[in-house]
Amino acid sequence: MSTQYYHYKENFHLENGEVLPGITIAYHTYGTPATDGSNTVWVCHALTANSHAAEWWPGVIGENGIIKPSQYFIVCANILGSCYGTTGPGSIDPGTGKPYYNDFPLITIRDMVKAHILLRQHLGIEKIHLLMGGSMGGYQALEWCVLEKDRIDNLFLLATSPAESAWGISIHTAQRLAIEADSTWKEHTV
Repeated sequence: MSTQYYHYKENFHLENGEVLPGITIAYHTYGTPATDGSNTVWVCHALTANSHAAEWWPGVIGENGIIKPSQYFIVCANILGSCYGTTGPGSIDPGTGKPYYNDFPLITIRDMVKAHILLRQHLGIEKIHLLMGGSMGGYQALEWCVLEKDRIDNLFLLATSPAESAWGISIHTAQRLAIEADSTWKEHTV
């Protein structure tokens, strides 16, 4: 299964007021959409995962898993800010011709979901039978239900919460600081 790309060429307005001059969204699909759109399963991945859900969640996604491509149309998109093909710090800033790196704007879960909504619209998906996510993917799924509650039929959340705890914030800060402490991290980004 190869990665697909959607290039949104309009300005993408972030929740903080900043604007990205277009974005690219990398994604995978599995299965075939039903003519009435009733079989779409959208997987929102965690921070360290990517859009190849059948690879990192084989017990759940795949013909040997619970959610089979022969029965469902499964979509998983890389989050905004990721290093797996969706616009992020390693992407080229059109204003400078160089990667954004630390100049990439701060993004929110809502920004990530708004990018997914653009992809949903591009794919012509009107209804999502099951929206699922774990950890940060669960945050996305919850936010999506706030933004488009009438488009989501069912929700499956795992290892997530409606608000980040102090413990979670500290763990995520430690992860970010560990990356930034590596003096070569900029050399190894996509």
